[in-house]
Amino acid sequence: MSQDKSAEPAPLIESEEAKFERLRDRTDEIELIISGLTTVALFTLPGLLFDSLMDAFSHYSVVSTMGARIALVIVPGLFYVLGFCFALHLMIRAYWAGLIGLRTVFPQGINWERTPGLGPVGRAFYRERLPEISRAIARADHLASSLFSVISLIALSMIWTVLLLGLIVVGAAFIGARTGQPNLAVTWATVVVIGVLVGCSALLWLLDAKLGRWFPRLQDRRGYRRVIHGLIRINSVISPQRLILPVQLTLQSNTRPRMFSLALAAGGLATVIVGFTVYDRWTQFSVSDEFVYLDEEALEGGFRSTFYEDLRSSRDRIRFYPMIDSFVQQDAVMTVFIPYYPLRDNLVMDANCIEGTPPVDCLRGLWRVSLGEQTLPSKALFPAERFDLNMRGLMAVVPLDGLDPGRHTLEVDWNAEGDASQLDDRYQVENLSYAIPFVFAPAYEIGLDPVESGLPEGSQESEGIREVQEIQEAQETEEIRKAEASDRVGANP
Repeated sequence: MSQDKSAEPAPLIESEEAKFERLRDRTDEIELIISGLTTVALFTLPGLLFDSLMDAFSHYSVVSTMGARIALVIVPGLFYVLGFCFALHLMIRAYWAGLIGLRTVFPQGINWERTPGLGPVGRAFYRERLPEISRAIARADHLASSLFSVISLIALSMIWTVLLLGLIVVGAAFIGARTGQPNLAVTWATVVVIGVLVGCSALLWLLDAKLGRWFPRLQDRRGYRRVIHGLIRINSVISPQRLILPVQLTLQSNTRPRMFSLALAAGGLATVIVGFTVYDRWTQFSVSDEFVYLDEEALEGGFRSTFYEDLRSSRDRIRFYPMIDSFVQQDAVMTVFIPYYPLRDNLVMDANCIEGTPPVDCLRGLWRVSLGEQTLPSKALFPAERFDLNMRGLMAVVPLDGLDPGRHTLEVDWNAEGDASQLDDRYQVENLSYAIPFVFAPAYEIGLDPVESGLPEGSQESEGIREVQEIQEAQETEEIRKAEASDRVGANP
């Protein structure tokens, strides 16, 4: 018996709307996965970037130093801003998922007849203003999807801008290094790039969006259209229009355009501000302005942990200061290491080093090490390589025999008699002077009273002995306390 083919049911053809709806259900899960993984990565990567770039900071050239500084400002700022946005997106999606669960369990929504704590007036007030659960779900979904798209837009825009600006700045630094004006070249390159970016966008808005509407006949003029097309092409070179504009125009035309533009500009500005703040936090003591009574000027000649190898931290890797091994010196000699920083030293030596002089002697002549009235001869500085610090430089052995116990200052001067201000615009001063304080506490003097040592009461030397005695007593007290605590733990397991 033959079947009538016309009686067979027609195959179901899925509409485009149904296809996008099914795709939409899957993208919600993809958004959650991307946001969760990306949030963790974005808050972790800046620290790794800083460590990787700072480990060899003394090895960089002018160009690579400029590139590293741009990366350490823009990239962490972008990562932290995007990380915050992704965390916000996760919270919105969590709220959205909770609303969907509530609608599944309680499809009727709020039961206004059973709302404890609300009277008839309050119930009527909230009933008029609170959205239904389906509407709240749609709003949360719309907000989460829009935020996810804005995050992607900010990321694309900033990454492209950083790459473009980085290439131009690095190129300008390369040219400036050859002319002796790297800072000036970088400044002008940055101004030109930002001027072209802002100027083209402003001209395009003024000529096309405003004059084109006010004077419709301009659209028929070939010269006018060529100018508009030229500005569009310049913007296409500056920013990837094919990637950015589909997202930007879709969101901008379906939301509040001014609020969207303001949010986009705020995202870019926040990236720069956060980037500079993070960079200062990594390299400076504090980003706070509260240390008004003990600022940088007050610390000149004072105690800085950068001067002592046993106290240096990761933030000291970009400070190429002379350093001694410890603040308290108990031996008859003290070693000092002077880092060789090519960007600081090479130009001065190139200009002042006499032809035929060994390179190490030129580097020796750049430094002067003195303790009190004693100045070390230049030959006393010998070359050194420190793999633990990833630096090369000069070392010196400073004799301390005959030195009175107490606090003293080691003076290390860079280019003391030279003039570096005319060599390159990187040099803002003619010379640098480092004052490294330390306490000399020889073992044979420990335990002596100022009277027994023959020193006058109240002198600097006798006060130094008292300081050493107080430090020693505090250390002995702490050791006794730890020993007693250990005995108590052993007696009472």
